[in-house]
Amino acid sequence: MANSPYSKQNVRKGILHYLLGRGLAGIAGFATVILLVRFMDVQTYAGFTALTGLIAFSGILTGLGLDRAISRYVPEARLERSAKQLGHFIWRITAIKLLAALVFSGIFYFLWQPILKLFSDVHLTHFPLSLACFVIAETLFQHFSAVFQALLNQKALARILIVQWAGRLIMIVWTVFTEKTISLQESILIMALPEMLGVLVFVLVLNHYLSQLNALQQADMTIKNKDKNWPDWNTIAVVARHNYGFTLLAAPPQGYFMKMLAAIFLPTQMVAAYGFFLSIAERIRQYIPLNFLYSLIEPVMIANYLQNHSFSILNQRCQLLYKSNLLLLIPLVAWILAAGGYIVTSLTGGKFQEYSWLLALVMLQLTVGSHVVLLQLILNSVGASQLLVKAGFYALIVMALYLLIALNIHLHLLLAAPLVFSLVCNAYIIAALNRDGYPYKLSTQLFIGTTAAGAMALLLVYFAMQQPWTASTNNNLLTLVSGVLIALVYLACLYFFKAIRADEVYLVKSILIKS
Repeated sequence: MANSPYSKQNVRKGILHYLLGRGLAGIAGFATVILLVRFMDVQTYAGFTALTGLIAFSGILTGLGLDRAISRYVPEARLERSAKQLGHFIWRITAIKLLAALVFSGIFYFLWQPILKLFSDVHLTHFPLSLACFVIAETLFQHFSAVFQALLNQKALARILIVQWAGRLIMIVWTVFTEKTISLQESILIMALPEMLGVLVFVLVLNHYLSQLNALQQADMTIKNKDKNWPDWNTIAVVARHNYGFTLLAAPPQGYFMKMLAAIFLPTQMVAAYGFFLSIAERIRQYIPLNFLYSLIEPVMIANYLQNHSFSILNQRCQLLYKSNLLLLIPLVAWILAAGGYIVTSLTGGKFQEYSWLLALVMLQLTVGSHVVLLQLILNSVGASQLLVKAGFYALIVMALYLLIALNIHLHLLLAAPLVFSLVCNAYIIAALNRDGYPYKLSTQLFIGTTAAGAMALLLVYFAMQQPWTASTNNNLLTLVSGVLIALVYLACLYFFKAIRADEVYLVKSILIKS
């Protein structure tokens, strides 16, 4: 596979471009979240929280489970099929998703008044065209992102991500400069227009890529249009159905659904705070290693498993992926628990500091939920995606029972429902894998060192933040000092507990560094 687009050399190049693009887009995205919360009043931001939850939920519904089909079949087409077959597959999926986005936009238009009754903080009498634009743009942008990741065309994807988030940042700065505040309708336009521009660029770049690939194939004639009935759309429908079923069953614990649930049951101040914390968590989720590299890693992991059929190797590599998540998320949770009030005040300019415990809860949910993402990768690799649907079904039942209990005890408990869902989902899939002959072993050593280091850092920094000198110290300085202390103590404890093994470092180096 020396000339394969999925060779180690090309994967390494893809990771570097991916890191650069995601890194710059992440900075712009984080700045966007901070500026929006600072220049929108609390009620308007609560309405923004409800609508972005609705839009993200529609994006999941319009996905139809086809993202996993893209990860599965685009690499096969790139390696074994002609450019015309690859293009036909991609554009057909694109047409299906566009049609779905148009249908859901129409549904929102006709149901707009009932939607307004659900979300009391949304003060838009008429259905805004910007909302329909955002639904369509969100659907197609995520679709083309998955396509470019499956093709390992990370250089183009990185540039488009930068255009998307830089465009949003420029629009926010311009709006604030001219009007001092941001209205609800303006916030939707700020999110939608740069994404629509990104979709247009995706189409142009992809069309150019396919034309170039077709010219190369015509020149060497090594790939022909064999098996004109490829791909098997019945098989694609099965894969999509399993993943779509799991996606729908897993919708209630996701941020977009919880935003809507909070907007219905909780007071405005708490809805706005929860929406902001979920936005922060979403930015972080996109950049923790497993989620950050998921669409890049998944086709490679599947291809490797199809070649060697070694579940032990798959299990080892997946454990390393999750461990990389823990190495970042555990100290982050410790930092929030030790100095959450200072952190939130610094981010929001004085808003929501009394709800800093919510940020810690959201980050804990992210830590547990990221393991479900890992299990999904394993199930798609071994061809057992039907377990996703079963796990989601049973976890949803438990979550529904929890929500009924929470409604009768205290409304704040509603926000812990995603954690309940993730725990049940993890337990069911692990048990099912072991039952079906796939010995998935979640090493206790994985947790001991990383968790103990986090606990030590939390205790020491929390004690430091309770000292009298903090009362007269600048809030931003306290945030910075507490973060630095957490990092230093955590790294020292990792070394003391020997939490990182030499073979793990070697495996990562072999991927990232050319030998």
